[in-house]
Amino acid sequence: PTPPPTPPPTPPPVDTPTFPPTPPPTPPPTPPPTPPPTPPPTDLVDPPSAAPSTMPSPTTDGCYVSVETDCTPSGQSQDCGSVVVTRTRCEDRPLAMVFRYNGGTCDQSDNIQNSDLFQCFDFQGGPPVVAGETSYITVTDIKGGQIIYHADTVAVGGEYTVADELDFQVEANMNVTTWRNSNMDPLDMLQTLVFHSSCSQNLFLKDRFGAHQLVVFINEEQGLQSCFFNATFTLTIDNDVRGTGAILETLTSNTNYGLFDFSEQYKGTILEPGTTLTPAPSFDVVIDLTVVTNNVVFTTITANSEQGFFCGDSDFVTFVTGLALPPNVPTRAPTSAPTITPLPTPDPETTACQLQAIVSCDVTNAAGLFECDNIVPPTSTQCLSGGFPRELEFIYRGGDCPGTTSQNFACQGSANLDEVWITIISGNNNILWNQITTRDSFMDLRGVDQSVEVTISTVENGRVGEEIQSMTFNTTCTSASGLRLKDTFGALELVEFTTVAGDGSVAVNAAFANVAITYAVELQAGTAIRASVTSASSVGGLVTDQTTTSYPPPPEVIGPQDTHVFGRIETVIDLMNLSGSADYRYNLEVSALSASNSNLDCSSSDLVQFNIN
Repeated sequence: PTPPPTPPPTPPPVDTPTFPPTPPPTPPPTPPPTPPPTPPPTDLVDPPSAAPSTMPSPTTDGCYVSVETDCTPSGQSQDCGSVVVTRTRCEDRPLAMVFRYNGGTCDQSDNIQNSDLFQCFDFQGGPPVVAGETSYITVTDIKGGQIIYHADTVAVGGEYTVADELDFQVEANMNVTTWRNSNMDPLDMLQTLVFHSSCSQNLFLKDRFGAHQLVVFINEEQGLQSCFFNATFTLTIDNDVRGTGAILETLTSNTNYGLFDFSEQYKGTILEPGTTLTPAPSFDVVIDLTVVTNNVVFTTITANSEQGFFCGDSDFVTFVTGLALPPNVPTRAPTSAPTITPLPTPDPETTACQLQAIVSCDVTNAAGLFECDNIVPPTSTQCLSGGFPRELEFIYRGGDCPGTTSQNFACQGSANLDEVWITIISGNNNILWNQITTRDSFMDLRGVDQSVEVTISTVENGRVGEEIQSMTFNTTCTSASGLRLKDTFGALELVEFTTVAGDGSVAVNAAFANVAITYAVELQAGTAIRASVTSASSVGGLVTDQTTTSYPPPPEVIGPQDTHVFGRIETVIDLMNLSGSADYRYNLEVSALSASNSNLDCSSSDLVQFNIN
């Protein structure tokens, strides 16, 4: 790369746009209304079948709060699970780009630009990696500073904008230099690199160039393209008409993005019977669409009635982002039925704990169309629908060219290592796969078009090494393509294809079902007596071949908002060879003692079973 400029750069552009989302302010708490005095009823009666025009007197001394969590992309009406991955290849020279400063050395670079286009050099051990630590970053054209796109201090984990001061398109090549400080003394240079920035040579969202990662670009052809979208989670809090006013105590949402605790904001707020908390509490998170993410939100609310009786509820929402259609609409996990008889706040010295063992079953392949209770063998073993498949799935098995497929295609080399780096690029130059891949692992490819180019390389220091196999083959659903389940293309075995019919119906044909069983435990909904688990064991697998596993107790007690996962197993079921029994059964037994009184015990069990036919 060209040495950095000697004179200091001109000031950064004043009107440079920035793109990271700004979370909305936290809504103000609802002032507590004065509850109307209501004498307690003498008899428990059933609620009326229809709500009367005037508020009835409470029928119990308890409260019945409920919480429901909804997720929508900020400013939109669709659900979060319907947001799909957009094309991430830059097709036209950018007007502006946003980079995330990750820090770190050139070794973490992750892009497919040729070595004559991308070069990176570290000095003094390279840029820092500690979040919040700052560096001075200059971005210029490759000619050495005639055009300055950025020159400012940036913290590790922060983002910065690269744009021309006059709103012109950026130059075809850029020099990015990271300095210890703004003095730009040669002894303070930490990293310098050049890369091709015109989008004519393989530039993709999330490409890493040394310490810097592309996360947003704008051009005339594609507009604004971003790796991220803002998701707003809204909590709907209701108090059923059957009870009295509910005095809110705690409100938390535990997510894979962190804990959102509204307890202090709403503690003491009185929610009258038959009313909804307004404005509804909400929080924003930023979701990265280029990474397959299982988004999980577990919301819990507790309250007391005006007569001192406890009530509470929880809601569990999960959905996957980072996948193309079909949409993964947020789904709710089954929860226990709400308690209909109000109970006084339990005495921890005399009340036993109440556990809820959990066995969850998920199918991690089959394009998201299989659940454990609807796994079926393929109705067709060859993709013959014409056009492009919606999705293809391969397993890296290792092997030589050309494989067992009937398709006549270009293939060179042999790949038999247990760990390789596989890059798969579609005919329209979309990256479908680009990462370390171990033997027998599934590769789900979305955005497939007429063909794929596959490059399999060794792995050296966690990065792409020497190429050992390459191939290009047709991926249209025709007889000439030979897309037949369990046929191999070099080192890859085709194990699944998904197609869409003219009426819009989606069909998946999978050679295998990858079933994941998770064993966990938590307290029953609405209970608060902490539990110290003493034993846990599972029995699972084919009904004719069950395996028993004992788990060590968790080191901490189980509280109202805790979930302890004992273990997770994955079973690959061959759907094209279902000889003998196809009945599966998984059971979990958990025993515990009340944490406040070890003389009081509790236990729970859960069962999942399914059949493939």
